[in-house]
Amino acid sequence: MSFPTQQETRSKRVIKYDHTSYACPLGMPETSERVLSDMSIFTAAPDPQYTALRRKIAAFEGTKPENIVCGNSTAELVFRTVVGLRPKKALICAPTDSEYKRILLDNGCEIAEYRLPQENSFALTTEFADFIDRDTDMVIVCSPNYPTGELITPYTLGRIAARCRENNTILICDERYLQLIRGSEKFSAKRCAGPHIIVLRSISDSFGLAGLGLAYGVFAADRIAEIVSSAGHALSIPTPAQLAGAAALDDKVYLKRAARILTDERKYLSEELTRIGIMVYPSQANFLLFRCELPLDELLAKRGIRIRSFADIAGLGEGYFGIAVRRRSDNKRIVAEIEHILRVREYISI
Repeated sequence: MSFPTQQETRSKRVIKYDHTSYACPLGMPETSERVLSDMSIFTAAPDPQYTALRRKIAAFEGTKPENIVCGNSTAELVFRTVVGLRPKKALICAPTDSEYKRILLDNGCEIAEYRLPQENSFALTTEFADFIDRDTDMVIVCSPNYPTGELITPYTLGRIAARCRENNTILICDERYLQLIRGSEKFSAKRCAGPHIIVLRSISDSFGLAGLGLAYGVFAADRIAEIVSSAGHALSIPTPAQLAGAAALDDKVYLKRAARILTDERKYLSEELTRIGIMVYPSQANFLLFRCELPLDELLAKRGIRIRSFADIAGLGEGYFGIAVRRRSDNKRIVAEIEHILRVREYISI
C-alpha cells in the first residue's frame, strides 16, 4: 500500500477562497462586460499593432499613441525593456517583486540591491537615490511596492527621478496597483520630468480583468518606446482582451469607486488582523504584508483558503505572508479562520 506524498496531498486540496490575487475584487466594469457578451469577438483576429487600444490608452493617460507600449503584464514589459535597452548595471530594492531580479540576471545585468529596513516598515526613502551613479544604467521601483504595499512619497520619487536624470539612467516605475489608491495621480512617476522615465500600469489589476492579462507602459520618450516595442518576443494580446481593456477605460467612475471601497476594507482588515494578534505592516495598497510564527499558508490551505508566503523573497523570509484586500464578507471570513487557527494552537500549547 502506498501513501500520497506531501506534494500530492497539497495538489488535491480544494481551494474555495483565493486571497493571492491582487487584482481589483469588485469585478470588471459594465463597459467591459457588454463587450465580452458579444461572442463574435472571440473569433476575430487580434490587431498586432494594438492601434485602437493604444489610441484609447493614450487619451486616458494624456499622451500620444507612440508613447504607449502594450503587453500581457508589467513583468513582460520589464523584460522587453531590459532586452531592448540592455543595461549593464541596475539598481533595485529588497523586498520587491522577485521578477525584476530574475529578468535582469537572465539578461546578463549586474544588480545592486538596496535593502529596505524592517524597522522603517520597508519604506523606500531618499537614501535610495544616493546609490544611483554614473554606472547605473537602470533603476526599477514599484509603487505601491509589492509585496509591502508601501507607496513611494512624491518627494522621494522626485529625488530618485532627478538622480536618474543627472546620471542618464532609465527609471522604470511599476505602478500596476497605484490606480486603486485614492489620489493616485499625485504619487505617479508621470509627474516627474525627463525622457528617461517609464511608467508601467495594469488594466488587468486595476479593472478586475486578471484573467485577460493586459498591461501597458507610458514612455516619456517615443524613441525608447519604439525600441521596447520591437524588443524581445512579444506575447500576442487576444482580441477580447484588447476590446474589453479599451472599454474599461470608458468607465469614468470605476477607479474612484474601487479606491473608496478598498480604502475602507484595507483599514478594516488591518485593524481586525491586529486585534487578533497578527503583526501587520502599513500598506496603502489593496493587499497587506504581515508576520506570523505559524505556517499560516499551509494551515489555511487545509481549510480551503490560499494566501501568499514570502519565505523566498529577498529581504523577507519565513513567517512573512501576503493577503489580498477583498470585499467585506471575504475579509470577515479570513479573519475568522486565522483567529480560529490561533486559538486552536494556543489551546494545544497550554
